[in-house]
Amino acid sequence: MAAVATILDDIDDKFCQCCLCFKQYKDPRQLPCLHRYCSRCLDEEIKRTNGDLKCPLCQQEADVPEDGAQGLKRDFFMNEIIEFLDIKKSFQDEETHECGDCSKAVKARSYCFKCSEFLCEGCHEYHMTLKSLNEHRSYLLTLNDVKSKNLNLQKLSSLKQAPMCKTHQDLSRLCCKTCENMPVCTACTYGGHKSHEIEDAISLAIGKKEDLRKQLTILTKSKDRIEQDVEKTLQLQKDVVATADTKIAELDHDASEELDRIGQDLKAVHEECSKASRRIRDRGEGELERRQQNLEDEIKRIRKEHDEMKQTLKNDMDTSIRRSNETYSKKEYKLLSARENIEKQLQEGRSLISEEKVIKLGKTEVAIVNGKGTIERMQNLIETGSNILVSENNWTAIQNAGRVCAASEPLIQGSKEGFPELDEVLEFPQVSVSLGRAEKMKISDKPVIEVAFEDIKSKKWYIDGVAAAPDGTVVITGGTEQNQAHISVIKLDGKLSKHKLIDSEDMKAFCFCAYFGDEEFAIATRCNANIGLYNAYNNSYHSTDLRKVINKEVKVGCITADGSNDQIIVGCQDDPILYLLNGKLQLIRNINLQQIIKSPRDTVVSNGTIFICCKNSNSVYAVNMEGMLLHEQPLPDSENCTIPYSVCTSCNGSVYCLWVEKDTSSVQDCAITQYNPDDGSLLTTTPVRAVRGRMVAAEIVDAEKLLLLSEFGGILRVYGLEEDQ
Repeated sequence: MAAVATILDDIDDKFCQCCLCFKQYKDPRQLPCLHRYCSRCLDEEIKRTNGDLKCPLCQQEADVPEDGAQGLKRDFFMNEIIEFLDIKKSFQDEETHECGDCSKAVKARSYCFKCSEFLCEGCHEYHMTLKSLNEHRSYLLTLNDVKSKNLNLQKLSSLKQAPMCKTHQDLSRLCCKTCENMPVCTACTYGGHKSHEIEDAISLAIGKKEDLRKQLTILTKSKDRIEQDVEKTLQLQKDVVATADTKIAELDHDASEELDRIGQDLKAVHEECSKASRRIRDRGEGELERRQQNLEDEIKRIRKEHDEMKQTLKNDMDTSIRRSNETYSKKEYKLLSARENIEKQLQEGRSLISEEKVIKLGKTEVAIVNGKGTIERMQNLIETGSNILVSENNWTAIQNAGRVCAASEPLIQGSKEGFPELDEVLEFPQVSVSLGRAEKMKISDKPVIEVAFEDIKSKKWYIDGVAAAPDGTVVITGGTEQNQAHISVIKLDGKLSKHKLIDSEDMKAFCFCAYFGDEEFAIATRCNANIGLYNAYNNSYHSTDLRKVINKEVKVGCITADGSNDQIIVGCQDDPILYLLNGKLQLIRNINLQQIIKSPRDTVVSNGTIFICCKNSNSVYAVNMEGMLLHEQPLPDSENCTIPYSVCTSCNGSVYCLWVEKDTSSVQDCAITQYNPDDGSLLTTTPVRAVRGRMVAAEIVDAEKLLLLSEFGGILRVYGLEEDQ
């Protein structure tokens, strides 16, 4: 490390001021941190703190010697500077001094550090010429030296002679390391310092300076490293602000999109409600007109019957409209609640990120302050050590070099650690906004309603599908012994309200169903690959051949529908493709599934996500409308129920799946699972004793319930749903 030669004229007066009394140092003493104060000021500080002394500048703790400040190290370096400044001031102010040789009161020409006296012009010349004073010449400081303004610490140190032995008043050329580097003479080694560790002062100073020079090199590098860490931390602080602002902006953007979507859904619900009301009214009025036309010839005879029928139809229309309005009112309420929830999540998310931002900025601020404090201490040590290196006073190096090295060691070690507390400062808590549609529901252990449909049992019809409209209308589909497909509207009293039969080309007719909208149900029959829409109000049905629509031979396996988006989705056996059709039974596009989904057994669509019971892998998958796999639903908390047989969704968005133990029609242990539609997580598993069949959620007696219809025997089991507290 290059030595620093400090020009003494460049030293500011404040450099020699005590920061406690703001006066020039008097008997300066050094603390372990190498900060210096007046001896008297330190005694007052020790008294004020009851002996718990801390450096007023850097707050480093210091042990207090028994004799107070007098027991602390004297600052030789500062004493030299103060002495020079006093002499310089005397020269500059042209003060009158008594000559140390002739005792005349004159303006000083020079100062002899060996005599410790000012000299007049004549005595200065004697010092320069008399042979007996030859040793004094190297210790003379002249007025010209001061005026030249190029006197540095190195030259000043050369003017100072080595300290005198306090015992023998002889020049100290040795150092007693046993007595804390006390200056001693040769005679001392035979007296009080006999058997002590004695070393030549010059050799010791050279060694101390070399150790100090190496330590200062390391300290300088450590200081540079800390400065780099502080710069990085300042940049990190900016990154924290930028990251937090970005997170909040993303959160605002996500919330805005969700709120916009909710607004659009609300608008769509209102429009759908209005359209449904108009369609119901138009259909009712049209039916009234048709029947009225057929009865015109007998109007006189059956007027009373006509009036009663008119009132009945009006009541039916009013009831249907009321049920429709109630359904859409519930949807509106849920969407408004969702909007309120999103706004609440947004506020909480912004608050959480803002609080985290303040905490992290606080951490970076503390790190910066600590780093700058460490840099100041390092700089103080570097300046002190550099001045010791350029000083010719060996005793300054002996007394202070080791202390500088010791004081710098913990700073160097600390700099290697950097700022580990900032390693995770850019990690913010994950905050998102979502509708949180699914609530954990408790499914009743036993059916709250159990109904046997004797017509179905006696005719030996079987059930392949079940679907429900928002007003509680339930439609079942399946096959008959005569190889026909049947579509039936059922009542909870065990009766069939309506039914329609469809001829089949196959030995066994399979028929599946899903609610489409406005009392229309999407129907898919394996016989003839028939796809159609059935109206539960007037028992009408129109269909088309799926094979002609997709130009491919297939065996239909399941169907689901989303009437609000005019979508019908058909799955086929051993076919990894879902076919997306519109309400006119026209193909929109294919949805290509991943290879693990080869044969859908049952499927349902909700909010743009398709849930599939897969026959080939005995798993339940969630895919988007492009067929991309979102997640695989977890298995139920049941060791035996491992075959997913039916899947449906409820009004709150929850996904329910029926799992059976064996693929048989006998009574067995089954399980009903509830999943969160957003992440596929398993919410509940409810064991039930039932038979293999189809399941749907429906409004029964003003509350949503799960309907489980056995595949054979015509047994309907209704399970209650309530929020799990």
